[in-house]
Amino acid sequence: MKKNLPSFIPSAVVVAGLPAALSALLIAGCASGPKPADSAGNHARMEPAALALLHSVSAKLGGARTIQVEAGHKLDPALGLGTRIERGPIKIMVGRPNEFYAIQPAGFDTREIAYDGRFLCVMHPGPKNYALEPLEAKTIAQFARLVEERFGFRPPVAELLAGDMEAELLLDVTSARLLGREQVAWTRCDHLRLDQAGMTTDLWVGVEDRLPRRMLTTVTDMPRNPTSDIRFLKWKLNEPLDDSLFSKRPASGSQKVQMLKSR
Repeated sequence: MKKNLPSFIPSAVVVAGLPAALSALLIAGCASGPKPADSAGNHARMEPAALALLHSVSAKLGGARTIQVEAGHKLDPALGLGTRIERGPIKIMVGRPNEFYAIQPAGFDTREIAYDGRFLCVMHPGPKNYALEPLEAKTIAQFARLVEERFGFRPPVAELLAGDMEAELLLDVTSARLLGREQVAWTRCDHLRLDQAGMTTDLWVGVEDRLPRRMLTTVTDMPRNPTSDIRFLKWKLNEPLDDSLFSKRPASGSQKVQMLKSR
């Protein structure tokens, strides 16, 4: 992942007519735009066991026709604006090769994002505002990159849900290592750490099911090293889902606004 501010950053997108904090989904993941691979010195810090773990997780998630995941997240106040959706639940669905839906329930501040391969719809149902933009992508990874390039944010945990999670997570990473086994809730996990300039990502992966259980992103070049913490509570792979959510549109009477890139 390219170094940038981590998960759920409300200022990433400004929707015309709305404050930045009320614009799109609070977004997980980091910006796209990989740099060229570094010299062999970087590869020397890539532990084979850590790369093997990433490969196994990537194969499992990338091979799933559908993914449904429920998670809880918490964003350090230093990285946000103090809004309700900087912590709390999030639900995400993916349909291969290029469909995506996410919702962050937060009462009046609830956010939704729906993508069917042709149109991106960002909805804020409380005040009945939405943005609808044409956007064509063939994969989840391409969808995430185009959204970042055009609108300045990344869909929630897009790196984990891409068809090649391994390649997405290793962008600009200079060190990958295993730190042993630890418990996350009731699941025994392997603890993986990925380092890059200005940021560290810790990923806990279930020993038995090889599914991510927690992702902690630490910004190491900011005072007090603020964090974004995502805990994955439930995964469903290759199960039926509601395809209509990928092309969901706002309730009747909602006001369409323009989505602008803020950076």
